[in-house]
Amino acid sequence: MEPDPGDGKLSPEQPAAPQQPQPEARPGVPPDWKNRIMIGIAIVAVVLVAAAILPGLLTGRQPAVSHPIGSAVTPTATLRVPWTATPERTPLPGETLLPAITGTTPAVTCVPAGEPDFTVTVSPVEATAARGQTVNYRMTIEARNCFAEPVSMKLTASVLFFLSNMYDLGTQEPPYPKTFEYTLTVPDSLFPGATVNGVLTSTGGGITRENQLTLHVS
Repeated sequence: MEPDPGDGKLSPEQPAAPQQPQPEARPGVPPDWKNRIMIGIAIVAVVLVAAAILPGLLTGRQPAVSHPIGSAVTPTATLRVPWTATPERTPLPGETLLPAITGTTPAVTCVPAGEPDFTVTVSPVEATAARGQTVNYRMTIEARNCFAEPVSMKLTASVLFFLSNMYDLGTQEPPYPKTFEYTLTVPDSLFPGATVNGVLTSTGGGITRENQLTLHVS
């Protein structure tokens, strides 16, 4: 009697079918452990990149961009703010600063209150010096009522009404007041004890002024 092929039993002449190797199951590790490890590595990489970039983003800085050697870098335009003048000071509340006016200052027009005139003062009025010594006279011309004419000056010196010398002090030009000095040398011809009487005559604009001076020879 022949065996039935459908009863599931193998005959001694029919070899058994080879079996596929089964993966060994590790205790405590699920079958998808490889996928989970890859996901974990990806998460760690994202955290590290975020930790490196996030501080720069929070502080408003951008990561430096490197260009390969020899590559062309497109220049970036820089916006320049037009320069504006800074006021000399900050205006007070309710105050408006006017712009500075530049140019030539207009001349002040003098309005006379009377006839133009001038005065002359001399210092010292009285002095003492020996023969050959010098005396420095300081003279000042002051204008009144808009006087603006040249003033010529001379000094006349006399001794005992018979010895007289005249010294030209030149001409002074406006504007006034004006101060200048004149140095007088005592002549050697004068004897000790002599008194020299001097008269300073100043003339300008049809006006004449005189100042009396005295010099004692020691």
